Amino acid sequence: MSLNENIDAPSEQAKAPAPSPEGRHRVRDFGVMSLICLLILLILFMSGSLVLSEVLVSLLIFCFAGIAYFLSTEPDARGRGNVESPAIARPQSSRESASSYSVSKVREDLISILTAYPEPALICGFDGRIVASNQMAADVFRLPKHGLGSPIIRRPDVLERLGQIAGGAEPDPLEIEIAGTPDQFFRVELKKLTLLGEDLVLIALDELTELRRAEKARADFLANASHELRTPLTSLAGFIETMRGPAKDDPASWDRFLEIMYGQTERMRRLIHDLLSLSRIELNEHLRPNQRVDLARIVTEGVEALVPVAQEKGTELELIRSADEAPVYAIRDELVQVIQNLIDNAMKYSPAGSTVRVEISAGLTIEQARTFAGRRWPNAARISIVQNRTEPDAQFAVFRVSDEGDGIPREHLPRLGERFYRVDEGRDRSVGGTGLGLAIVKHIVSRHRGGLMVESEEGRGSAFGIWLPMIAQDPDSKSENITSDLSEN
Repeated sequence: MSLNENIDAPSEQAKAPAPSPEGRHRVRDFGVMSLICLLILLILFMSGSLVLSEVLVSLLIFCFAGIAYFLSTEPDARGRGNVESPAIARPQSSRESASSYSVSKVREDLISILTAYPEPALICGFDGRIVASNQMAADVFRLPKHGLGSPIIRRPDVLERLGQIAGGAEPDPLEIEIAGTPDQFFRVELKKLTLLGEDLVLIALDELTELRRAEKARADFLANASHELRTPLTSLAGFIETMRGPAKDDPASWDRFLEIMYGQTERMRRLIHDLLSLSRIELNEHLRPNQRVDLARIVTEGVEALVPVAQEKGTELELIRSADEAPVYAIRDELVQVIQNLIDNAMKYSPAGSTVRVEISAGLTIEQARTFAGRRWPNAARISIVQNRTEPDAQFAVFRVSDEGDGIPREHLPRLGERFYRVDEGRDRSVGGTGLGLAIVKHIVSRHRGGLMVESEEGRGSAFGIWLPMIAQDPDSKSENITSDLSEN
């Protein structure tokens, strides 16, 4: 034997795998079975039951059967070509689990990052299927909260930009308008990115609503002010010219002219005040209030404050209150303005001796709220001026102001809430209206994500009803006192 052979032999023996426990068990079982068969044959031969030839045949049959058993139960023969060994199968399963875990973990991290981002943002594929998004983006694109499969962006302008990115282009940012109550404006930027080897698109939105509203408010204010102030300014200039000319030495004419001029200046003061108030409300209409106030208490205080005014005009102001508390998220001063505008309008257009009713209720469903607000008179014409989307299980607080005046003709109802729109222009000017009261009410209700409905029947009167979503209340805290703290507002 050569030196190399002597060295390699131990190495080969060392590399030879040791018999497995399963192989040792097979040898042991086969040996025991062989010993038992030999003993049986020996006993039968000694007793004369078998002759020598029969014993030899039996031994041959036993040997063939044993060989067949030994080969059929060999571990390599059983597993060869069908199943991978446990050492190989386990690592493969671990790789698949690790891959699945990494994808899930990346998606969770993406959602966490997008949630922390202060503006609407989402990640999607080139076909518009959304991989991850924050809640603000879901609200902008009105994505379903529940459903099968991945939500999809359905805006054609955004899908067009996604197609351009898929083709290798880098599209410019676009500006989109989201129709609603109120409308919102966004600047949309799209950037291509790669995650886990997959090409995706990051969509980031920058809200421009406040900027666009400021531009519109400034333009509207200038247009409305220049139009509405032209008449009283012309009137004032004419009276001043008359007082300096033909009526220079006529004290009686001076007194009459000064009274008219005072009325015109008061009208301009009210007009400018209402225009500024409306512009401020429209500017912040997209910002939902987050102050907790009690609507029932505000309505009660508003009615009590206007009782002396109603007595001076010869009308009765009646409060019908069916709710002790009505907690809502609101701006207290704006709700006070709504209540005062509606009650003041009702008293202006009600004859002396009539009654103006103010009713309030709470804890109603959306259908009950609409019925309470503006579906009370069977023969009346009615229309919804403001209508916001609501949650299915939301509850609402409602107040309604009704009068016993002449009513509003049906053809005028769709235009209620427009700036400077007057049903009877001559009468409106005689009672001191600016034509902005209902426009202010409309935009305040829209900001509070509520609803406004009017119903009117000629010869019976008119009614304006408003509903606002209530704050969800814990059943265990129903006894909590809801107060409208002025310091919070």
